[in-house]
Amino acid sequence: MENFKKLEITDFEIINPLLKKYNVENCDHCFFTMLIWSFRHHVEYTICENTLFMRTLGDNSYWYLSPVGELPFEKAVQLIIDDAKLNSYRIKIYAMDENQKIAMDQHFGSLFEIIADRDTFDYIYKTEDLSNLSGKNYQKKRNHCSRFERDNPDYRFYSITAENVERVKAFEREWCARNNCDESRGLFSEQQGIMEILSNMEKTDVFGGFIEANNGNIVAFTLASPINDNMVDIIVEKAFHEVTGAYAIINRDFARNCLQNFEFINREDDMGQENLRKAKLANFPVEIRTKYMAKLDVV
Repeated sequence: MENFKKLEITDFEIINPLLKKYNVENCDHCFFTMLIWSFRHHVEYTICENTLFMRTLGDNSYWYLSPVGELPFEKAVQLIIDDAKLNSYRIKIYAMDENQKIAMDQHFGSLFEIIADRDTFDYIYKTEDLSNLSGKNYQKKRNHCSRFERDNPDYRFYSITAENVERVKAFEREWCARNNCDESRGLFSEQQGIMEILSNMEKTDVFGGFIEANNGNIVAFTLASPINDNMVDIIVEKAFHEVTGAYAIINRDFARNCLQNFEFINREDDMGQENLRKAKLANFPVEIRTKYMAKLDVV
């Protein structure tokens, strides 16, 4: 494989049609998830034989996103092995689904160590559930929404447009100031990615919404991108923690106002963070989708 190049937002027109064609329903293969990661890591890609290969270098390993495209999976993996050998790097292939895991077992035997990577499992929800919050499971979530509505009886939900996107950028800057993003490499790079997406929404399929409280200030916003006609990926969701119910209300109102054409919502993984895992489980996913990682030392 040759001609790897750094991932940029202008690559959306090249990569997204391929991802849509092969219909990979996980957050790692959402273009904008990869783009945000590219501001923290040197993410680069190439397309070989109509197959997407993406990699980043870390801990003396090349981390490869599981390949997507025309090549049979075993042939694509062999190209990955050959690529890593050029620099004597170890290999980690992540975000493999069940079928790819089976193919890896069949064609490479014990060459790779394969694990179910729990920290990267996707949380899948029914749009109907997050829109209506019906039943006892969602009592706490309804309470949070009710508290926000009592505190902000005249609040408004808005879709993000070219006319108001600068207000959302201002909120993101304020959120980062309150959360000390300049002291966190992860939060700082995430902000760079979010700003890049907000600045180029009209050139992509990203859409979003925000909540305006009684005082006219934004207290929460979110961004999403279609995975396919049936599932949408939530790329970003941010709210001021000190505003009770702000996260619950943006979650519910975005589903109600903008996601009704999708049956399922992918709210991505929990990255192994205990508080994030607890919050995602509290939304009662209909599926926690298993993803696998394959590891190989190449010398």
